[in-house]
Amino acid sequence: MTEEPRVFLVIRCISCERHFGSLRNDKSFLCPGCGEHGEYPVVGRAKNSGDLREKVSLANVPPELRDEMKRKIKADDYQDYQEDSASAPALLKLLSNLVDEDGKLNIATVQNELNRRRIVLPDAQELIDMAESQGLLMRDTTTEWKWLE
Repeated sequence: MTEEPRVFLVIRCISCERHFGSLRNDKSFLCPGCGEHGEYPVVGRAKNSGDLREKVSLANVPPELRDEMKRKIKADDYQDYQEDSASAPALLKLLSNLVDEDGKLNIATVQNELNRRRIVLPDAQELIDMAESQGLLMRDTTTEWKWLE
């Protein structure tokens, strides 16, 4: 069984004129910007996910600022940022994995896990505050929260 190579496409929505990426070579796409579904032109291809992210970002910058952005953006900038922070889905999974048998989470456990993974931003209090504001956690004591999801 041969595995098909991944295709990284840059798509332009004809409704809102925003660009987005896709890993599927479909005829029609759902625009994440405006929610319209249609047959949108493929305006570029990328060799990997990092290249796709950069091409989509640059395509969404106004043309008069694009050259300046190209000079300022370097691939290393993305890697440096990712080393000391994590994506929202990864942070959500981290929190859900730290919930104990009683459905509770404490700030010390969260900070220890962030330290173990070398995640600097956000710190435990910021992460818990974000989850609490999104309705995922409810304060139980001054150092513990109850998982609501």
